[in-house]
Amino acid sequence: RDRRRRRRVALGAAAAALVLVPLTLVRWGADPDAKGMAISASPLLSRAIDWVRRANDLDGDGFGSLLGEKDCAPFDASIRPGVRDLPDDGIDQNCDGHDFSMRELAMPPAGEKMPVPEAFRKDWNVLLITIDAVRYDHTTFGGYAAGPKHRDTTPRLAELVDKAVSFTFANAPSAGTMASVPAILTSKFFHSGIALDENVKPHMPPRLKPENTTLPEIMKRGGYKTGAILSHEYFNDWGMEQGVDDYDNTIGKKPDAFRVSSPESTDRSISWISRHARDKWFLWVHYLDPHGRYVAHPDDVDYGSTEEDLYDSEIHYADRYIGRLLDELARTPGGDRTIVIITSDHGDGFNEHGFVNHGQALYRELLNVPLIFYVPDVPPRRIGGAVSPLDIVPTVADLCGIDVSDLSFEGRSLVPQIFYGKEDPKRVVFAETNYPKPLRAAVSQDYKLIYDLQNNLYQLYRLEADPWEKTNLASKDPQALAEMQTHLDAWLSRVMFERDAVFNQATSKVKDVLLTGPPSPRFPVTGTTFDGGRIELIGWDLDPPDATYVPGDKLYAYAYLHVKERPSGTFKLQMLGWLVDQAGFDPHAAMTRQVVRSPQRITAEGYLPSDQWQAGDYLRERFGIIVPASWAREPGDGVALGVAMAGSGGKVDAAGAVPAGDDHVGVMGV
Repeated sequence: RDRRRRRRVALGAAAAALVLVPLTLVRWGADPDAKGMAISASPLLSRAIDWVRRANDLDGDGFGSLLGEKDCAPFDASIRPGVRDLPDDGIDQNCDGHDFSMRELAMPPAGEKMPVPEAFRKDWNVLLITIDAVRYDHTTFGGYAAGPKHRDTTPRLAELVDKAVSFTFANAPSAGTMASVPAILTSKFFHSGIALDENVKPHMPPRLKPENTTLPEIMKRGGYKTGAILSHEYFNDWGMEQGVDDYDNTIGKKPDAFRVSSPESTDRSISWISRHARDKWFLWVHYLDPHGRYVAHPDDVDYGSTEEDLYDSEIHYADRYIGRLLDELARTPGGDRTIVIITSDHGDGFNEHGFVNHGQALYRELLNVPLIFYVPDVPPRRIGGAVSPLDIVPTVADLCGIDVSDLSFEGRSLVPQIFYGKEDPKRVVFAETNYPKPLRAAVSQDYKLIYDLQNNLYQLYRLEADPWEKTNLASKDPQALAEMQTHLDAWLSRVMFERDAVFNQATSKVKDVLLTGPPSPRFPVTGTTFDGGRIELIGWDLDPPDATYVPGDKLYAYAYLHVKERPSGTFKLQMLGWLVDQAGFDPHAAMTRQVVRSPQRITAEGYLPSDQWQAGDYLRERFGIIVPASWAREPGDGVALGVAMAGSGGKVDAAGAVPAGDDHVGVMGV
């Protein structure tokens, strides 16, 4: 009898719960704070919310009239929050309370700077989503679904692109996360433009210093509540918290190369947005999952087991959860006045140029990334021409009406493209990487120029005919090379070669070469010059100073130079050594015995080429040669040392102490 009574009580409680839980959700589920907490904290309540939504979603469009979801046409699936409101048709398609009108939009004034139209000057919320390692050509909207593999990797982002402004040729500022993410958040190039503290733990990125101004700090100027939901150990102590009210890297607190983070990133983002639904807010979310190491997602899609197959699966998995975030955003108060921006920090290579992964090159597979701006009610467009994720910061400042006249950016505002469809086919954007050697790139709609600073070598590609950058035209198209070099050189002079010890990392690369004043070399030299007297050899020293050498040893020496006038070109420097008799050594005598040479190289490994030397500079360059074993069998008890220079036009003439028969070598001494 007691058992039957307990059963009746349990059944009664269950029946009451079936009634009370939906009623409670209907009563409290419309409150964004309560709803966000339920979704992120309780799988049971999250499922219950989904059940109530499905029960009152009469037209099957994913939105109900309860739970604060604002479906203003419950029997018409084409009318719901989040869709594009067609202008001037008398129908409020996105349920924001009015029909959007284009009648009041004036044509922009002439000139590069264009205003945000009056109808779009609002208290926008801003959701910035950066997805790690997504290359544009592996997205649905980038042509992947229509390609040979027919992979619909980003169906949810493709839905967003259909109602947004999507840029088809956005080029990441670098080929890896460490350099690209800070650049995107500051609109400055990481290696040459951001103040960094390199006193960090091993394998961690340099920390951003307070001297930098980040996008969240700019948003604080506009009165925004700011948040960041992040997912990698880099973000633990990266300086990215500047200007962020709620900085959350709980997911990425500890290193885990196989971490799956999209579900939790989405839950935390939904919860944060719900808590701030009554505020004017800015949220940055970084989705990590497409980044290697790639893992399979059996509950999602199975494209295969190769690295590229798994990569595509990771993109699809992240897309699924970003879609869920966008769905919840559309149901949240303020969702209809939220700008959504989506981009990636870099792509990934799969042996298009002999490597898998990223970081080490500046080819298309690493630089061409998505860039999407969804501004409610703006007509969708696909915009060509070279742009950059560095454009996000100045564009957001314009969209939100925030004064940044005291700041400078490497990116440009995309207001002309977003509101007026004005492409910029002549624009050139830039990219950089320092691993494993310094490379810089200039990219236009028509050409890409990649510059190897250490070796003074160029790669030029005509992109329409050679989109995958396989045929180097640097020696075959001098006119295009010269044009792209002009853009690249101007950028390098302004950014990389700017002698700014605070904001330019390159200054740390040259501190042992570019001296702060006149040196006192142990062995002074007078009267020897190069390049028509522009460069003066003023002395040398051994390293270590009092070393003696036997055949087979490595001999290191410093050459000290004084710049009288700016050199006429970019020169590679080289040290030469040859066997001599110390007694009676004549620097003008011919180098008659075996000569050994150090490798030719540009000063400071390319970070301070000679065409960037300035009048009055003092430089110290270190060279090394191997003393040949064969010298043990030759007469002579000393090694004469000299310096030579060579540019694109051949060897550079020397004057003064030069050996007979070779006026390109300036003799240092013995």
